[in-house]
Amino acid sequence: MNRDKENVPSKLKDAMNPPGDLRKKLVDTDRSLTSQISKLDKTITKMTEKEKVIFNKTTAAFQKHDTTMAQAYANELSEHRKAMKLVQSSRLCLEQVQMRLKTITDFGDLANVIAPVGQVVRTVRTSLQKVMPSANDTLSEISTGLQGMMLDIGSVPGMSMNFESNGEEAEKILAEASVVAETKMASSLPDIPDAALNNTDSNSSI
Repeated sequence: MNRDKENVPSKLKDAMNPPGDLRKKLVDTDRSLTSQISKLDKTITKMTEKEKVIFNKTTAAFQKHDTTMAQAYANELSEHRKAMKLVQSSRLCLEQVQMRLKTITDFGDLANVIAPVGQVVRTVRTSLQKVMPSANDTLSEISTGLQGMMLDIGSVPGMSMNFESNGEEAEKILAEASVVAETKMASSLPDIPDAALNNTDSNSSI
């Protein structure tokens, strides 16, 4: 029994440092996350520019008393802002995933972090499929890499993960990102004209 206990730390050490080890996988995942976050930043910039164009068309139509076009633009603006919020929230989620992976200093940290961030990446991937399908391949690779690390952890004797608490942590990350994205947009984007608010329901979730 004592001999088995003595072997556990060495097994943990070996698990972190074989050729093509977990640390290399973490570095590769960090690089992929950085690349995807950069792409999301560029997408957000483009979406912000488009938002300004649609907003200007909306206000111009109302100023001309062209109610039909104004409401059509307002609907488009509302849907576009929903998509913007989704991309903003996804970017914040991936940033949190990256930050948590960077805090890993030992195998125990990895066991606690890997499951919730893996769930977050899978959720972000699903959410972005319609809005930003180009992100699918990179997020799929990141998700597969994280799942592989989970399997590596599961193969180490004496290691276990609390999936209930991990699920709660993932939900916390997703919820916080959504709130921050909504607050950021509310503080930086002008309100849709009141007339549009009175004639369309599509803006209610902005």
